[in-house]
Amino acid sequence: MPVGGPGLLLNVPSQGAWLTRPLLHVEATRPYLLRVILGGQPLLWMRVDDWWNGCAWLRGPAQLADAFPRILAEEARRPPDPGSPGWWAAWTRWWIHHFETSEPSLLHAGRWCLRPLQTVPLPQAQGYPTVPMAGPGAFPAAPCGLDAALRFLPFRSEDWSWAEDGQLPERRGGVMPLRAPSAQDDGRIKAWRKHARDGTLPPVLLMYFALVERWLVVDGHDRLHAALLEGREPPLLGLWSFQEVPVVEDLSTLFRQEGSMKAAELRLRAKPGDVDAVNRSLLRDHAPVQRLAVTRAFPLRGGAATWNAEATAWRKWADLTVQPDDWAGFLTG
Repeated sequence: MPVGGPGLLLNVPSQGAWLTRPLLHVEATRPYLLRVILGGQPLLWMRVDDWWNGCAWLRGPAQLADAFPRILAEEARRPPDPGSPGWWAAWTRWWIHHFETSEPSLLHAGRWCLRPLQTVPLPQAQGYPTVPMAGPGAFPAAPCGLDAALRFLPFRSEDWSWAEDGQLPERRGGVMPLRAPSAQDDGRIKAWRKHARDGTLPPVLLMYFALVERWLVVDGHDRLHAALLEGREPPLLGLWSFQEVPVVEDLSTLFRQEGSMKAAELRLRAKPGDVDAVNRSLLRDHAPVQRLAVTRAFPLRGGAATWNAEATAWRKWADLTVQPDDWAGFLTG
């Protein structure tokens, strides 16, 4: 996954407040039913297709507003040399201070990675696998399709395996908003557009949702919107939980490492200046452990019956219009 600068590995202790459920967390029950909770209220109900062909989600009553501290204009201009390693380090420390002092925190006990990200063009992004992710985890998919964060729908059903003529199916690493975008003439959008032009736009914080291989915009919806209005890509800071898995020393590992060496040799012949990037790639491919992204899912109390009842009641209260076939596929049983 391409990255935009230096990052940090975080060790969150297994004691005290870190053992409680975090501010934003996922609950799960069979069959592939997920509920994303923010501050004690449902933010999303999600249903992954039984055959892993797609996903549908229903927006809940939880509100993202004021869940995270607002970044003031003077704070945005304080770190020097935007885009430099020191600039990224300053914003990384800013968020770590918030994680440490807020209750409940966005983090839970375990190991986390916080680092700058770079997007990949949508046609180069990977498609969804044809079977559910198995094993201890997977590498995070690079973020793609930032403009999707401006499309906020109360209910959405998507197919991961096909799309209309001339379009791509949904891709891994897609960016998903957690609130509706502000209007273009909103005061904060106008202010952040100036920061985008000046190069002082603070990074947007994305959190990786490994269960559906998406990035959630947890902070910076207005900054992302402002950057896109200016025709620029905003700086992105990615957060994800991971676990280290030892690399098995077998023939497949040996073949993979030999292939990495040959690829490095070919790359340096074509681009001798890529020495640093090639060295990083070789170190990663020969590392004794792999750091794989995971999403901790807590048990959903009441199981599928509770999930169905909550989603049905919220749709009725919010008076949402959903196609009958889509809704029938969303509910279970």
